[in-house]
Amino acid sequence: MARVFELSTHVQTVSRGDGRSATAAAAYRACCAIEDERQNRTHDYTRKQGLEAAEIVLPDGAPAWARDRAKLWNAAELRERNKDKRAKTPDKANAQTAREFFFSFPVELSPEGRLNTARAVARRLADAHGIAADFAIHQPGKEGDERNYHCHMLTTTRRLTAKGLGEKAREWDHLKTGPRLVKDLRAFIADALNAELKAEGKAGLVHVEHRSFKDRGSPQRPTVHQGPGKTNVLRKRLGRARRAWETEQQAAQRFQHQQETAGLKVRQDFTLQAKAGQLAERERAGLAAIRAEQDAARQADRARAETGIRGAFRTFTGRAGREAFEREARDAQRVEAARVKEAALRGEISRERAALIEGQAKERGELTERHRREDGQLQAAFQHRHQMDRMAEAQSRREQVQGREQQRDRDHDRDPDRGGRSIGQELGPG
Repeated sequence: MARVFELSTHVQTVSRGDGRSATAAAAYRACCAIEDERQNRTHDYTRKQGLEAAEIVLPDGAPAWARDRAKLWNAAELRERNKDKRAKTPDKANAQTAREFFFSFPVELSPEGRLNTARAVARRLADAHGIAADFAIHQPGKEGDERNYHCHMLTTTRRLTAKGLGEKAREWDHLKTGPRLVKDLRAFIADALNAELKAEGKAGLVHVEHRSFKDRGSPQRPTVHQGPGKTNVLRKRLGRARRAWETEQQAAQRFQHQQETAGLKVRQDFTLQAKAGQLAERERAGLAAIRAEQDAARQADRARAETGIRGAFRTFTGRAGREAFEREARDAQRVEAARVKEAALRGEISRERAALIEGQAKERGELTERHRREDGQLQAAFQHRHQMDRMAEAQSRREQVQGREQQRDRDHDRDPDRGGRSIGQELGPG
């Protein structure tokens, strides 16, 4: 069964009465810099991240200069001037210089699908009302819902012709036509999104719904948007607490890892030093034994040589020379045998030392790997805490919804005929 994506949209104006300007709004949404000619200041948002795509769509016959974002929105600002020379300022104080249309995307839709939808919506506004549409597709924020892909679409409040910005497109402000246009636009956006999902073969995964729960005959109550102010306050409070906790946990784990690493180094240095002393003593004693054995054999061989008359006879007959030569040959053999034994002893000691060093390196590697796993576990805990904060934020919104519904019910009990719009109507999306 396909997931139902409740389309979220809203329409608002950019008004000087609210301290806003079309140039600043356009620069912020497109993550660029625009020089405001009217105020002689630069709105620079080039460091802002999260922009996926930005584009300007113009009505037929519009001048080419309007494709330049800075020129378009400076023209929109400079167009709103007082004609009355008695006015205190040349600029209209409460002029509406732009209109913004906002809508969200289902996370299943690809970047190409999002771009195609934004272009289709912008083209509809440009063709139907003769206005320029400057849209920016934003990726989810770092601290918000990671599924929150959305589009900000700024349009001129005046129709754009070959001569420039002309009359106001007041149909959006009219009490009768405005709500109908918004409703029709919501339906168009939903159809465009569903068409893109179908083209991508994802119609079975998600279906975009623009109708309210009431229009669908559903008993489900619409949620209440708590507004960016309260959302940001809660998000910042949770973020500060989370970052403080993360800093504390990281510091504690870093201290523990440093202590374990230092303790292992002390133990290994002591073990290596003690083993080196033992091996050096073994080598000294072994070499001494080999040399003592060699000296003893040499002395025994020399003791067998006869002295006195028999020695003189051996010397006279030449046997003494031959025996001396034989003794030298045997001594040379003993020297070679001693050299082989010494090499074997040194090799054995060297291997033991290398085995100890290798074992200690393996032990350090195992400790490093365990620390890496623990760091990963801590990062997973951070992610879990982040998810818990998001759940707390959502719970806060639900509690706010319940409180407003209860207050509305109490107001209705006091005055059953009390007029006003329903919560769903105030929000737009059902």
